[in-house]
Amino acid sequence: MPSRPAQRPAAHAAEQPAEPVLRILPLGSGLVLIGLGLGLAFIGLRMRRT
Repeated sequence: MPSRPAQRPAAHAAEQPAEPVLRILPLGSGLVLIGLGLGLAFIGLRMRRT
């Protein structure tokens, strides 16, 4: 019987997280964002040279 009261707060905490859950971007989206960032960096460097 002593284990039951210990399980109730854990189950209640699992239902309502204290912090908002961060949504992770899929791998493809991250690669696209990295590609865009690198592309903009190279374009900026080329415009700076001219």
